[in-house]
Amino acid sequence: MLTGVTGTDVIFEAPGPGAWELDATHRGRRPLSPFLRPTLESTAPGFTVLVERYGLPLDRVEAKLVQGCLYFRPIGIGEGDTPKAPPPAWIMKVATRLHPALRRRNRAAAQAWEQKRWRQEVDDWFDRDRATVVATNVEFGRVDLSALDDDALIEHVGALLAHFGTQARRNLETHGGDLIPTGDFIAHCRRWGIADAEATALLRGSSPATVETAEMLAPVAKAIADAGGAPDSIEAVRALGPDAEAAVDTWREQHGFRLVTSDDIDKPTLAERPNLQLAALLAAANAPTDVAPPDAGPIRAKVPAAERSMFDALLVEARYGMRQRDDNAGVRWNWSGGLLRRALLELGDRLAARGALDSADHVVECTLDELGPLLLTGAGPSTDEVSARAAHRDLVEAARAPDTLGDPEDPPPLDVFPAPLARATAAFLTVMEAEGLASAPTEGELTGTGIGDRSYRGVARVASSVDDALDRLEPGDVLVAPFTGPAYNSIIPILGALVVDAGGAMCHAAIVAREFSLPAVVGATGATKRIPDGATVEVDPVAGRVHVID
Repeated sequence: MLTGVTGTDVIFEAPGPGAWELDATHRGRRPLSPFLRPTLESTAPGFTVLVERYGLPLDRVEAKLVQGCLYFRPIGIGEGDTPKAPPPAWIMKVATRLHPALRRRNRAAAQAWEQKRWRQEVDDWFDRDRATVVATNVEFGRVDLSALDDDALIEHVGALLAHFGTQARRNLETHGGDLIPTGDFIAHCRRWGIADAEATALLRGSSPATVETAEMLAPVAKAIADAGGAPDSIEAVRALGPDAEAAVDTWREQHGFRLVTSDDIDKPTLAERPNLQLAALLAAANAPTDVAPPDAGPIRAKVPAAERSMFDALLVEARYGMRQRDDNAGVRWNWSGGLLRRALLELGDRLAARGALDSADHVVECTLDELGPLLLTGAGPSTDEVSARAAHRDLVEAARAPDTLGDPEDPPPLDVFPAPLARATAAFLTVMEAEGLASAPTEGELTGTGIGDRSYRGVARVASSVDDALDRLEPGDVLVAPFTGPAYNSIIPILGALVVDAGGAMCHAAIVAREFSLPAVVGATGATKRIPDGATVEVDPVAGRVHVID
């Protein structure tokens, strides 16, 4: 069935029955690089681990490529591949209590709530897994790629791809550690009449990874203050003293090779943008390191007196889960992916020097199975074929893949589920909704969810062409982007304000804006299309409005 046609010669069709949702959270609508497609498709089982662990009533999550764009379809237990009209509520209520798989999920949900399972995942990350992944990433980053011969370089790329695949899957498997407690808190707050923006404002200060660079660069801030002026190069910063030198080197090693604007490997790392790296370094050195949570009293007062102790407990758990959110993804996904990109660019440089590629960047248009023979024997796709792949991805991106394909599917009413299962499902659906999705641009004022309590005027730097925007970003600019992800954390301190097309109160842009007290409007649909680059804009988070001044 034809479900969406956008652009010229680009057709988007549902890859099967049911409703399919575009995975555009951290890469926009750009098709996946051919190099990563098999790996990212294989990460879907990681999500299945999550739903089993927390007792969600899903059998599995199907992942399919449409024009290179990744679409997901969650399939409920007992649903089958072909959607069917749900039976009457009373039948569903009986079935959820008799179906063996649903009974197992309800037991899992009950245990998750009783044991606070998310705490174990968060503790495992910080107390055990994080150090191992960081050490592995540092080791990969210290490899002298130029010293590797062709065979060793191909082997190194393969090892990095396997490492990235493992970390990407583990990121999904353990994502419940932050999703479930925060979703549970927001779902209860909605019942108490508390808006998402009010509820999530109380999570400020619970994401240490967001301000990690500021803490890491505290010696740099002191050295700059003592010097009485801002250095004009990274080497000049390092020359301010041994403490500043050590801090810069550690920061560059742990953050320089992280993907900045996408969770795919076809976009640059911070290390590839020296001017931006210097600006990010100087701004991060002056960013807040002690982010205190706001007073919960005024919001707590909206909760019925008999339930305020529940509010307190839920807030504690939501903040506990939020500790891992940006850190887990930043270390596992963005850093591992950036190191993979670094090695691929070395391989691309060699292929371009031999005339096997028109550009080193085109290396991501080939699969690993193609790159080995291409580098070692010259056998493989021609330069024209590889260039055509890159051009087609550009065409598909311009065509803007639809958010959804296929026929809508309504979730079952929560009141048919036993209490533990219903609570887990409500938590998950709520946090997914609070993440927010982009939709078609609308007429009239640009509005969305405001983050913060003060307005800001500045020059808009529109990131519809992300690489170009980042090259031109100046301190105090208003970044206008389709979305942000954890790798943006290094450049956020440069900004005066933030506006994104997509997102709700729990999207990354909202989280990072709260941590840095940065005025922001998220979910301002069409902002990247309607705001001229270089225009002066006013970002008013209280009204949730963005106004173009001139």
